[in-house]
Amino acid sequence: MDKNIEEYLRAPSIRLDEWEKIADSSLKDKTIKDLEKLLDNNISTKPLYTETDIDDDFSLSSRRGLSNDTNQFMPWYICSTIDHSNNSKTLNSRILNELERGSNSLELSSFNEGSLNDILKNVDTSIAPVYFKNLKDPLEKINEYQSYLDNFKDLYKKEPIGGYLIDPIATNLWLKEFSEEKFGETIEHKNLLEKTINISSSFKNNFPSIETIHIDGSLWDDLGAGLSKEIELIASSYLEILRSTKKKHDLAQDINITISSNTNFFASIAKIRSIRIIFNNIFKHFKIIGKLKITSRTSSNIIFKEDPWVNQLRITTAALSAAIGGVDKIICNNITQKLGQAPDFIKRLTRNTHIILQEESRISRVQDPSGGSFYVEKLTNDISQNSWCNIKLIEKLGGIKSLISSEDFITELQESREKLKKDIEDKNIKKIGVNIFEDPDSNPINVRPFEEAF
Repeated sequence: MDKNIEEYLRAPSIRLDEWEKIADSSLKDKTIKDLEKLLDNNISTKPLYTETDIDDDFSLSSRRGLSNDTNQFMPWYICSTIDHSNNSKTLNSRILNELERGSNSLELSSFNEGSLNDILKNVDTSIAPVYFKNLKDPLEKINEYQSYLDNFKDLYKKEPIGGYLIDPIATNLWLKEFSEEKFGETIEHKNLLEKTINISSSFKNNFPSIETIHIDGSLWDDLGAGLSKEIELIASSYLEILRSTKKKHDLAQDINITISSNTNFFASIAKIRSIRIIFNNIFKHFKIIGKLKITSRTSSNIIFKEDPWVNQLRITTAALSAAIGGVDKIICNNITQKLGQAPDFIKRLTRNTHIILQEESRISRVQDPSGGSFYVEKLTNDISQNSWCNIKLIEKLGGIKSLISSEDFITELQESREKLKKDIEDKNIKKIGVNIFEDPDSNPINVRPFEEAF
């Protein structure tokens, strides 16, 4: 072995054109040019990168999210989604079960009127943050939530953490496109942005660790936004919130965003690193001392009803990319998300995805594990530069409010969703268990349907 190393070290360097000839000759019916892949508009990857692919760039510290106080034993919150139940005791039991078995953060869709104290009984929300995300009615029961926080603070003399998550811009469009009721303008959220900012200011004074405004890129991912566009819409949403806020610096200290992660492993890593660069630029421009907190949520586009067991491989890949990217909270969808409520063993499988990544992979012992890879660095540069150009264009044309009122933009998102469906149907995009290698001896998972809140 030592001899082989010595021979390798003494070997003359090979020019790039010589390497390309050798590579082409080793491929069957293809050239290395065929291995290049278009990920998004103006963003592509290739099989070989050299130092000439990396431009001079001074954003290394911001892209890597370096921190002196990183907790290597809990580098991110393990956030479990709790399937809704109209029985408050059942919901409380589900919450305690998740916390006792490894989760340290929770997300609920809703709660019934007057039930919140029972639902969160024996839950210390000063340690385990609990988040509510009600897409159908984002402001519903916000007053009851605030009353619970007041009572918790008075009773335990502790600061609660968590939040009542509202994306004041993406939510309306998401409702118009996906809600069965097709709320449109009939829902009383026409002034959702203004109402949310007022609520956020009130919460900030009384509960500094509670999130209200949360810019959710996973909603844009659902709507059809691609790799770069999701970043653009997140940043443009933040700029619109800044415009609508009188006390900008009071609101802008902690910026809470969600970004979708999928099976495009390296692109998901680069996307997380790119959005740090984008927000660092925004902070510098507006002279804001801001802290970006990133949540990763598994994209709903990688979860399928067919052969749900394969979903676990997709979810694990997405979670690993988020962990390497260095996020603050990871939400892994259950493999039965498209089928119904997750049985206990599926919930355990989802939790263990986090726990193995945190405790056995040792990823948290290294900050920015992907840093220095020409492939990832080039991809990070391309995504951030492409996104930044488009963000400036959106602002020049009137900002995100103007953009989402455009029929062309809505049509673009709809066509993107339809193209993804058709590509899967036509097998242009191959999905194991869905359009190739279907399991002839499928092992179905028995689930109960989701409960609708009263």
